[in-house]
Amino acid sequence: LREDLLQFEYDVINLIEEASVPDDFKAREILRMAERLQLGAKISSLSELNGLYQRFKFQYVQMDPLYLGANPRWKDILERSGIDPGNLFELRRQQLLLEQQSRFLLSSTRAIADQLSLEVASFVTHVGGQADERASDVSRQLNSGLSRIALFTILCVVVAGAGISVVIRLSQNLGLVTRVMTRLAEGDSAARMPKIIERDEIGELVEAFDVFRGNALEMQKISESLRQQTKLLETVFSSINDGLSVFDENDKLRAWNPQYAAMLKLPADRLKPGLSMEEVQALLPEAARDSWSLQGGVLDRDELRLKRQLASQRFERRFEDGRIVEFRSSPLPEGGFVTLYSDLTERKEIESQLRQAQKMEVLGQLTGGVAHDFNNLLAAVIGNLQLVEMRLDPDAKARPAAERALTAAERGEQVTQRLLAFSRKQRLEPEVTILDELIEGVQDLLEYSVGAKVDLKLELSTPDCLILIDPAQLENALLNLAINSASAMAEGGLLSMRTRLSKSSNGAQGVLLEVEDTGVGIPPEYLSRVFEPFFTTKRVGEGSGLGLSMVYGFVKQSHGEVDIESVVGKGTRVSIWLPLTDPLLLDVPETEVEDNALYHLGEGELLLVVEDDPQVRVMVVDMLESLGFNTRVASSYDEALLALKGEEPISLVFTDINLGERRTGVDLQKQIKEQFVDLPVLLTSGLPVVQLEQQFGLQSGAALLTKPYTRDSLLAAINNRLGKAKQGDVGNAN
Repeated sequence: LREDLLQFEYDVINLIEEASVPDDFKAREILRMAERLQLGAKISSLSELNGLYQRFKFQYVQMDPLYLGANPRWKDILERSGIDPGNLFELRRQQLLLEQQSRFLLSSTRAIADQLSLEVASFVTHVGGQADERASDVSRQLNSGLSRIALFTILCVVVAGAGISVVIRLSQNLGLVTRVMTRLAEGDSAARMPKIIERDEIGELVEAFDVFRGNALEMQKISESLRQQTKLLETVFSSINDGLSVFDENDKLRAWNPQYAAMLKLPADRLKPGLSMEEVQALLPEAARDSWSLQGGVLDRDELRLKRQLASQRFERRFEDGRIVEFRSSPLPEGGFVTLYSDLTERKEIESQLRQAQKMEVLGQLTGGVAHDFNNLLAAVIGNLQLVEMRLDPDAKARPAAERALTAAERGEQVTQRLLAFSRKQRLEPEVTILDELIEGVQDLLEYSVGAKVDLKLELSTPDCLILIDPAQLENALLNLAINSASAMAEGGLLSMRTRLSKSSNGAQGVLLEVEDTGVGIPPEYLSRVFEPFFTTKRVGEGSGLGLSMVYGFVKQSHGEVDIESVVGKGTRVSIWLPLTDPLLLDVPETEVEDNALYHLGEGELLLVVEDDPQVRVMVVDMLESLGFNTRVASSYDEALLALKGEEPISLVFTDINLGERRTGVDLQKQIKEQFVDLPVLLTSGLPVVQLEQQFGLQSGAALLTKPYTRDSLLAAINNRLGKAKQGDVGNAN
């Protein structure tokens, strides 16, 4: 106990030296508190000690917590010396109590000894008086009574000796108790009481001391554990990345960590314990004062405050800089609630991008399927219209109608190609291309397309950069973007096309093409939908809604990235990133150039047509017969093999790939190659080549005629498979 008091006095003396700062009012307050601690270690009156302790605690409570927080060493000395369990005042109070108990025990012992001495003396005096009074009477019996007197005297001496021994034993036991209590007061927790078997006050004192010692050690352990837990909680409280605050049952702010103020944009110097929720709310930015449910609705402020006291709540606050902060409140058992604040901005953006990517993927699959079905229909329509047109006289009244219908069907074919472009399933013919040269090559066409009111400005900075791209599709994409920009600048404006080197989101090097206009811009609610097929803000008849979707699919299929930014009233910028390529690392086959030379008409060769769609099958038969071929038909894999085993030899098999059953035209081609080695096979399908390779196992380089096809393209494909020379002495297919 004494060593602890000396340690506290040493810490207080150091504090007095450190707090002796001139012209610092708060430091003088610290100094006065330290002087009171120093006085508490010397004071001898319990009542004065208690009064001094109350004044110290009152003065400490009045201190500025921010000032104390800025001087952690002073705060630690004041809390350990005057506030925490086992402080200087409590130790001094224990010391005074122990001293009072020691003085009381010593006084009691001396009083008992004095009383016993007085009683013995009184007894001896009384006996002596009686002896004197009877001296004359017993003089005659002196000789006979001498022995009894001697015996009684010895008895008195024994009684006196016993009393003295009792006093000595009491004094020794009391001295032992006093020394052990002094050691315990000095901080020696290993000090133990000697075993005393007496059942007197000393024995009771020893038992009480043992209980006191056990309680003191337990309190010491509890205090140390609480101190460690408090330090751990303070460390966790201040170190977590999320903000955290605690409000009491009266909606008063009690505690918070630094991230709380930073995340909510609260002025840290104005936060203090006891602020009401309304006062904290007033410190928030104006845009962040409304609470939003996770489903997007605005929550009632008063109702939400009551709910946070009763059950766990989750909601969001939105800031004007675009950040979204999630509030997760949980009620406390003794009233009030604790809230954890998390910045969800990045997660929300990632979720939005994921939803958009999934949406575009689903749309791509849908449009690819629609394009396939549409191609099958167009194959029958275009083929039959060509047959009708061929069989009409040049001056027939129905011929113009047939020609218009054929033109419309061919436009439908263009629509399917755009759908396939969006779904990234069109057949591309990539070439090593210099983007700057390609743009300069179509500059005249772009200027003509945008009109005289729009100025075209080129800023091309990648003259030596090579990319692997389908140049025709890229030109088509540029033309679509230019026409869209011109539509947004009805009163005129500036259309800029810029190229520069840039890295993609994954760090790959490439060329960035930016197409920017100064038009009316796109409203935010439409911006996320502009790449969807058939979505357009133009009036009916002014646009198909497939331009940007085609650009999106083409860029994605070319392993690039596309993004769009727009501000209403200022304009729109479309950014297309395409990867660089090294032509030395490519194995690009030479493109087979087809001329418009004439092909041999049929000479009665027998062709086997394998087609599961009845309408397309009839059209193909009519078209082949009009080209001079004989035909035999089959609607399935089994029927085709059966027809091949007939007596009449077949010159070529023309089969659809998707036969509507488990076995396909590719399977039929493999079987024919095994059984009829020299028999040529020509495949056809309305699906894109990529999908045919993935889904049906189409081999690269296989002879394929894509639906819809014309009589000329059909005749050319058959001639190529039959090995007929392309000579000009036979006339064309018409």
